[in-house]
Amino acid sequence: MNEYLLLIRENLETYGKMTPQEMQEDIERHVKWVEQLVANGNFKTGNPLMPMGTSIKGDLVTDGPFIETKEGVSGYYFLLANSLEEATAIGKGCPSLAAGGTIEIREVIQTGN
Repeated sequence: MNEYLLLIRENLETYGKMTPQEMQEDIERHVKWVEQLVANGNFKTGNPLMPMGTSIKGDLVTDGPFIETKEGVSGYYFLLANSLEEATAIGKGCPSLAAGGTIEIREVIQTGN
């Protein structure tokens, strides 16, 4: 199987407006989805990310993810799949899509390291 990176892009302000109950329900949807990925042999690892960071372009360092938008990468999963098409089909089940998120899936190039 090949390894694919699934990046989750979401409106980062949305999480600041969620009630504790809504946040717990969101976490539970992700946990259930990951449990299914594990059962199917398609999960390698994944984690949520802190909403803020920095962006570096040349010598310019800015608060990130981006100054002009509130959308940013909120988390990632490493998936195992036989093809990009299979990884895409798996990605369509990501709970973040139902909340308006965007998913990007990229195959990881194995460098032997």
